[in-house]
Amino acid sequence: MKLIVNADDFGYSRGANYGIVDAFKNGIIRSTTIMAGMPGYEHAVELLKNCNGLGCGVHLTLSAYKPLLKSHKTIVDENGYFYKKITPEVAKNIDIEEVYNEFCAQIEKVKASGIDITHLDSHHHVHTFEVLKPVMERIVEKYPYPIRGGLEYKLDYEKIMPYEGIFYEDTVRIDTFKNLKDKFANYDVLETMSHPAYLDSFILENSSYNLKRIKELEILTSKELRNFLEENNIEVCNYRDIFK
Repeated sequence: MKLIVNADDFGYSRGANYGIVDAFKNGIIRSTTIMAGMPGYEHAVELLKNCNGLGCGVHLTLSAYKPLLKSHKTIVDENGYFYKKITPEVAKNIDIEEVYNEFCAQIEKVKASGIDITHLDSHHHVHTFEVLKPVMERIVEKYPYPIRGGLEYKLDYEKIMPYEGIFYEDTVRIDTFKNLKDKFANYDVLETMSHPAYLDSFILENSSYNLKRIKELEILTSKELRNFLEENNIEVCNYRDIFK
């Protein structure tokens, strides 16, 4: 049995970056996804150079901070920032060409930084929205990386990772991982997300999900969790270990 515990939000801030690297070096994280437009991006790129074995994908973003491209009209507010909340209903009113162009720009920036991209997922799971299916069809045709599952639509694509979003908010506890054993009855490999971080002012001022990030880091680096996974022959890995 193989488990990918992906650390979302790499690049969000220095506090997020340090937390993710700590969870890799001292815990069970082997996979992360980077946000190309966030203030901590360059810092994350530098840290990644000393994290051999930490696979890094792209955390496609439509609902945090600013886009990379400045030409958008429907996916930003009057100040040029992404809207903080994108729901499937809101997404129906945006120009999907803008979304496609922005996603491409984010992927290209990560590639240009020298990162060997392992996979794609998204902030607030926007890539799973059925209204954005046409965007993702074009994205995986142009960039045939594996993608996180949990899609609201059927996608004719072989590189979709089964996904269970089980480690968040009220489920941030070790027992959540212990209950994963039942999930493996249906999967040989499974992914869940995580958000380990050390808190800094940017996280506190911009993310409603903040204090739980510290708790996540504590659990993800705990000896109890590492022992449980080892005793149950659950191997932590990243996308590259699966899609070689």
